[in-house]
Amino acid sequence: MEQEKVLRLVEEHMKTIFAYALSRISPREDAEDLAGDIILAILQSAPGIRDENAFFGYIWSIAANTYKKFLRKRNRVRLEELEEEIPSQDDFTMEILNAAEYNTLRRELALLSREYRECTIAYYFDGLSCGETASKLHISLEMVKYYLFKTRKIMKEGISMEREFGQKSYKPARFEFKVIFADKANMEYQNLFNRKLSGNILVSAYYTPMTIRELAIELGVAAVYLEDEIALLEKYNLISSLSGGKYQSRLVILTEDYMNEVYRKAEKEITADVGEIILSAKSRLREVRTLGFSGSDMEDERLIWAMLFELIRNGWHAFKAAHEEQFREEELYRGGRGTCYGVSYELQDNEYGINSFAGYANINGRYAASYADMNILPEKNWFTSSWDKIRENFSEVLTGNVMLDIPIISAQQKKELGTIFREEIAALGKLYEALYRSAGKTMREHAPQNVVSMVDNVVANTLLFHSVGFIGACAVKSGALAIPDIDVPLAAMIYEVPE
Repeated sequence: MEQEKVLRLVEEHMKTIFAYALSRISPREDAEDLAGDIILAILQSAPGIRDENAFFGYIWSIAANTYKKFLRKRNRVRLEELEEEIPSQDDFTMEILNAAEYNTLRRELALLSREYRECTIAYYFDGLSCGETASKLHISLEMVKYYLFKTRKIMKEGISMEREFGQKSYKPARFEFKVIFADKANMEYQNLFNRKLSGNILVSAYYTPMTIRELAIELGVAAVYLEDEIALLEKYNLISSLSGGKYQSRLVILTEDYMNEVYRKAEKEITADVGEIILSAKSRLREVRTLGFSGSDMEDERLIWAMLFELIRNGWHAFKAAHEEQFREEELYRGGRGTCYGVSYELQDNEYGINSFAGYANINGRYAASYADMNILPEKNWFTSSWDKIRENFSEVLTGNVMLDIPIISAQQKKELGTIFREEIAALGKLYEALYRSAGKTMREHAPQNVVSMVDNVVANTLLFHSVGFIGACAVKSGALAIPDIDVPLAAMIYEVPE
């Protein structure tokens, strides 16, 4: 491949390469060094890259090899030639014991995969012959000899090197498993990720396929414990078994780099459009007030804030109706039809996010709340900050003895609001088209090749969750919507549930 084309492709993937390095090495300075080594290795290999379509898989192969070299850089060792014959029980175990390296032996045994480990323990520690080992493990005599020979080679190499466990051995990656099920949820599926190990396996094997031994080193966990966990991930089709004993995660993971890039790009693209939609909505308020609902006499800013989430949600539904294929209900994973994805980001003080929101939060069976606790708003303006008080007093509200600072509308009035704001809702639907295209393009640049086919489905189904707070922030940044300095809930309204 031409050097100029390689340079362009490397530049496009620099952020993803650095994300890979940062997930493997800390502190950040070392990750930068590793990323630099990976980029240099790719550039040096440029003449060997013939197919541009294979470039993505090629760079992760180079990245994995460069990572291994990076770890071994400080401690290069020369390995002696190994004999072909199987050693006796006294061969290397006594040698290690005599050298006071029993802990090192245990460490290396813990990293062996099941077949190698079981043969080694049966032959060297339980004192079984090769034939007895074969009978116990229900494998051929030739395989026992092969495993024992390979084990000796693996152990000699591991014992003579300074083993460096990965960052996740002491600092697990943040990982949250998300499920959007179209039918009854599988609780075993969701409880799978109530512990850290499953998620960190998926994060570790996201960009580059890894063997159980490599995962054991990265996570600082004995292979014997990883095997059952990986079997469970395989059961639900969340990880794929590849050739060479390697595994690779089989779901889209939303990373911090991805989310930051999505928000940064989208803010430039849609802030002005959001401002125009808000100004257009304000021009409809005179007609809105004629509906006469409780709270219709609020000042413009408060009334627009109250309607904002419903407008956004209706805009998203308009977008969804035009993209049925992207919202298809497939059994991508065993356990239910719907969408599964991972979240490994933790955006501190993210003004584009939401603390919580619900399209339907039941109050008394007859009325529900529609709200979004946007991070752009102070906590005092979050609906959930007043939730207990509202529920406690709502029966008095309905009798008129207690007044609320939140609009209360009937089912018919809610329907009429949709008609009044139909142009703004259509504009928000088009805005979601732009967000979908931008987020999808960014995700295809960040995601490994083996999950690219899932990107459209995941982006479409998660777009609402990541855009509500973002659109609210853009409305404020556009200058079209201000945050009133009052201690009442904003971005919330209460509506009658249709019978």
